[in-house]
Amino acid sequence: MKHLRGFLFAAAAFGGLLAPIPSSGALGLEVAPAKIEMAMPSGTTYNMPITVHNASTDPTHIQASMIDFNVARNGDYQFERIGSRENSLLRWASINPREFDLSPNTTQMERLTFSLPNDKMLTGEYAGIVFFQTRPLRRSGAFAFSERIATKVYVTIAGTLKIGGEVAKLSAAQSPGGQLYRVLFRNTGNAHVYLNGSVSVQRDGQVVDQLAVPAEQLVERGGERLLEIPGKRLPPGKYQALAAIDYGGKTMTGGEISFNVH
Repeated sequence: MKHLRGFLFAAAAFGGLLAPIPSSGALGLEVAPAKIEMAMPSGTTYNMPITVHNASTDPTHIQASMIDFNVARNGDYQFERIGSRENSLLRWASINPREFDLSPNTTQMERLTFSLPNDKMLTGEYAGIVFFQTRPLRRSGAFAFSERIATKVYVTIAGTLKIGGEVAKLSAAQSPGGQLYRVLFRNTGNAHVYLNGSVSVQRDGQVVDQLAVPAEQLVERGGERLLEIPGKRLPPGKYQALAAIDYGGKTMTGGEISFNVH
C-alpha cells in the first residue's frame, strides 16, 4: 500500500540571534488520517471525519484551510488556490468548523464534506489538501513556531479510473562521480501513480551496472517525474542503458538508449 505522512511545517520569526529549540510539549498537533483515498459516483455527497488532536502541554487555536497542489518534475510540492487545477477536488468541498480552540490533550472531530456535481464529464481522480495550522506559539527571546499538518485527499469518480504511463525520455551523461542516468516518466492516466524500477547498463550484452530507481516516486495526474539515478564510473566504450519502470499498470514501461563514454 502507498502511504503519505502528514506534512509538517514550522514557521519561525526571529526573536534574537540565538533561540532554543522548543520542548516536546510545545509542538504536538496530530491529524488522522494523513491520507484519504475513496471512490464516489458523480452527483453524490459524502461526509468524511478527520480527527485533530492537541498532544502538547499548551492550549492552541487552529485554523483549517483547503488548497490545490501539484508535484513538480523534481518531486517538490507546489501549492495553489482552490480551482487552479483541472483536477481540483476541494472546490466541491467544505470543512466544519473552520477554526477552533483546542485544550491540551484534547481532540476535535472535523467534518469534511464532498458534494460532487452530477456531471457525466467528470472522470478519473480529483485531489486536494486540507491544512490544519496552529496559531504561532511565542516564547520570550526565541522563535515563534506554528505547526501545519495536512490531510491529503483523493476522490475517484467510480468506474472511471485509468492507470497509464510512459517513459518519455531516457538519457545518460558523464558526471564528476561517474554516470548519471535520467528517466523522464509521463503520467498518461487519470490518477496519481507511484514509480519503482531499475536501470540496467550493458556492454556487449553483459550487464556492467544495475541500478535501482528510488522507490515510491509520486507522479500526480497529468504530471511528469524526472528520475536521476547515479551510476558508477565506466571505462571508455559503447554502452546500452535499459530502463524498466513499474507504475502500477497492467504492464511496465521502459526505454533503451545507446551511449558512448570517452
